[in-house]
Amino acid sequence: MATVSASRKKPSWLRRQQERVERFVSWPSRSPSFGLTVGLTVSSLVLIALLYVWSRLEVIRIGYELSQQSKLARALLQHNQRLRLELATRKDPATIERFARERLHMAPPQPSAIRIVKAPHRTASHTASEGSSR
Repeated sequence: MATVSASRKKPSWLRRQQERVERFVSWPSRSPSFGLTVGLTVSSLVLIALLYVWSRLEVIRIGYELSQQSKLARALLQHNQRLRLELATRKDPATIERFARERLHMAPPQPSAIRIVKAPHRTASHTASEGSSR
């Protein structure tokens, strides 16, 4: 008898499951706003996916740009250091003297060639008349 009651329950359970599936499948046809709901849901999901992809692409683009700017900053720093070294080298008195002797063929003057020129001494009246004429 237990087998008879179990066999009776199966069809009723199976029937209930079929009714549930039919209700679920027939629900869209019963609801006029189903298409609108599905359309809004799908378009919302597509919009969210597009925004996510766009944001990831922007992060990647900005990362590349930041990397390029960092490389440029390092290169400019190295160039600046080289220029500072060259400036310090060119300001060195020994380097200037060697350059003047070798390339410009300059030499220190002979002591006999040095002449001391004194500025003319101006008198107070001469200075006053110059100041008033200006």
